[in-house]
Formats: sequence, C-alpha cells, structure tokens
Amino acid sequence: MSIQVDIRDGGSAVPDQAKGVRVVKPLQFDDQTAQTTGMRRLAAISHVRVGSQALWAGVMLAEPDTASSVHHHGPLETVVYVLSGLSKVRWGSRLEREVDLEPGDFVFIPPYVPHQEINPSPDQPTQWVVVRNGGEAVIVDLTKAPDGEYAA
Repeated sequence: MSIQVDIRDGGSAVPDQAKGVRVVKPLQFDDQTAQTTGMRRLAAISHVRVGSQALWAGVMLAEPDTASSVHHHGPLETVVYVLSGLSKVRWGSRLEREVDLEPGDFVFIPPYVPHQEINPSPDQPTQWVVVRNGGEAVIVDLTKAPDGEYAA
C-alpha cells in the first residue's frame, strides 16, 4: 500500500485506496441515463454520478409483459445479474437466439451485439443489476431492415 501526501488534504498522509470512495443509496439512483422503451434503467455508478472512469453500474427494472426495443451498447461490454423475476434475452442480427433467465443468473453481452430484454411474466416485475465497462451508458436503438436484420 502506498501513502501519498496531498496538499489539498492539508498535507495529511492518506492511503491512495481511501480517496474517492462513494456510497450510492437506492434513493440516489439516477434515471437520467440512456434508456430503451419498455425498461427503466437507473444509474448508481457512472462518471457523472461518482467520477468513475471505466465503469457504469445500475439497475434495470421491467414491468410485467414488457420488452425493450432492439439495441446494442456500442463498444461496451455488459454484464447482467438477474436479481428478481423471470426474464429473457434475445440476441443476434435477427434476434435468432434466446435464453430464459431466473434470479442468480449472470449474462455477458459483448460489444455491438443486437439484443432485446423481455419480461414475459403477466404479473411479476423483474430487476437486474447491470455493469458496463464505460463511465456512461451507451444505448444504440436499432431498426429492422427489409432483410430481417437489425441495424443502426
């Protein structure tokens, strides 16, 4: 562990790791983040919220019987942890692949992969924890081309 003296801290010796620690409570989550139709995303960790340079983290909430628009997250890798509820993810240039998700599942979505989140339950919401390798969320909505492929 290195110790640095920072004159902005009055010259006190403070371990590097102790600087910049932030706690974000659920009531502090920010809905002013990139969104898709059908889902509600709330940022907890982002460059704007806490000064993160390389991570975005938050929650995604889906009401019963909803689906997001088809989209991708540009150059960002995305990790999802299903916290509650049942859900599905469809992916591929024509959404030709699909997987059912339940609480405890992790999902990795590589950069630029077209996908769609779905809550097929008629009466139960679903909640995910989402982490991306960028300081801000990126969402690129896609449209279906005449050949059936999704493109920006």
